[in-house]
Amino acid sequence: MDPELLAMDDMPADARQLIENTERQIGSIRDQARRQVDEIRARADRAVAEVESDVEDRVRHLQRDLLIRLKPMQDAAAREGKLDAALAIRERVRELRGTVLSALADPGNLTGYTERPPGTQMLFDVTGTSEGIVWGTDVYSSDSTLASAAVHAGVLRSGERGLVRVTMVDALNVSFVGSHRNGVESQSYGPWPSAYRVSRA
Repeated sequence: MDPELLAMDDMPADARQLIENTERQIGSIRDQARRQVDEIRARADRAVAEVESDVEDRVRHLQRDLLIRLKPMQDAAAREGKLDAALAIRERVRELRGTVLSALADPGNLTGYTERPPGTQMLFDVTGTSEGIVWGTDVYSSDSTLASAAVHAGVLRSGERGLVRVTMVDALNVSFVGSHRNGVESQSYGPWPSAYRVSRA
């Protein structure tokens, strides 16, 4: 027999009651401490979230200010024929625009966004390429490579990085007609459940 059980059986009732009362008190103290710890952690999490949100707001404000101040400098460099300087500033401006406008990374294609309703617009940071597979002209099937569709549509050149605006389109009755544009050969395809247009942001 378990020695602990034997000891409890032999123990006088008042001693057993004392032990049980003490154990209940200990359990209550620990439960209360756990609740207090949970409350402290929740308050700390809220405080951290507020600090992080404030930091992001301040950073975005500075980035917007930088963007506004850089654009005239880019234009002035271009007017003065300092093309390398203008291009360097332009690249930085594009990066800032992507950050300030919360552009998404290139998803490859738009199959992950097919549940978005027609008319939904999204910004993506994309580097154009002529290597991907594209179906359609002007309106592209959702499984078309975005970076290639952007080049086909004349929004980006191959190798050029920039922000593109994607608009989801109702694909009902859309004909995906192939064509050759800007070094990209798109293919024709039959009915497809979702599609998009791409334009420069």
